[in-house]
Amino acid sequence: MMPKNPIPQLARAALLAITCTLGACADKPHDENAALKTTRVLGETGTQNGQFSYPRGMDIFDYNGSTHAIIVDKTARLQLMNLETGEVVGCIHTPKWDRGKPTGLTVAPSILDASTLAVYVADTHEFRVLMYELPLANSTDPQPTEPDFQFGSFGEEPGQFIYPTDVAIATNDAGEVSEVYVAEYGGNDRINHFVVDRSTEPPTMAWKSQIGVPGEEIDGSDAPIAFARPQSIELWTNPTTNQHEIVFSDASHHRIGRATLDGQLIAWYGDPLDTSPEAFKFPYGLTILEDHTALVAEFGANRISRIDLESGEVLFRYGVPGRSVGELAQPWAVGVDGDQLVILDSGNSRLQFCTPPTSLAPEYTHPMAVSSGGAP
Repeated sequence: MMPKNPIPQLARAALLAITCTLGACADKPHDENAALKTTRVLGETGTQNGQFSYPRGMDIFDYNGSTHAIIVDKTARLQLMNLETGEVVGCIHTPKWDRGKPTGLTVAPSILDASTLAVYVADTHEFRVLMYELPLANSTDPQPTEPDFQFGSFGEEPGQFIYPTDVAIATNDAGEVSEVYVAEYGGNDRINHFVVDRSTEPPTMAWKSQIGVPGEEIDGSDAPIAFARPQSIELWTNPTTNQHEIVFSDASHHRIGRATLDGQLIAWYGDPLDTSPEAFKFPYGLTILEDHTALVAEFGANRISRIDLESGEVLFRYGVPGRSVGELAQPWAVGVDGDQLVILDSGNSRLQFCTPPTSLAPEYTHPMAVSSGGAP
């Protein structure tokens, strides 16, 4: 559970009044019932380029000198968008989508070429991970496109998936992808740890271990890390300990967690029973910032929360449900573009750019863990 504020309410109000007088009003708590201060909207419902049909995966990154987003929707289209111009500069279909559509997207160096960026796709209902090197082909009639690299198959054994949801990438000192983490749900409910085996051409993925177990108890008490749909994962280096960690959203337990890379629990933030204000209501999206805070897209609460990763303190909660500009419907992901929050407003099939309650650091751009060695 998150620590409670030790400052009595009246004393806190007086302190905030003094703070604002000194010109630091950015620290004033945000009204959680306030609509977004939306400055820009990209997208609308549809199947043409620049339109979306319930988008549910996004990553934001620098590409060719400007900020881009990669977005996947329920047509199984990957759209690469220049956020400065709003232009779609790449659009393809994943190879198959009859069983369902992908969710999580991660942009990182290619497994095949460390000098090339690639998008890693949690191809959820096809039980695998796809990798496409950038740039993507661009077409107003996107075609099913085979990936440059893929791995995974259906099953419950080590290295197999039921419904993968997100991917996190680690690199070694040479900048090569060395380790890959894949979250999944649907009965496995775990985070899989793979090591890249470069003794073959092309490389192969060697399963190494798993973090967490499926949680059958509603309060997640089965084990220190018992998952009910681990939806998003990020790698992070703790500035206090200088240790690499994995941070995850345990969506159906309404909490955010931290663990060591060998699976030892560090902390939980939230309320697995969803009975208190501390709960993150179905936290789907997770993005770490350079100041070691994290943004959480709460699918079930129609809001964005910002937390301090080391303490779990909630720094703001922002957003209200609705269909109008400034309101949210089932947000799946969140990121940062300059001084703006960028929210994947999934139920409204759009991106909303908005002024945050407090200033934001850029997205965390060095979450890579040095490899522990070759394939086991």
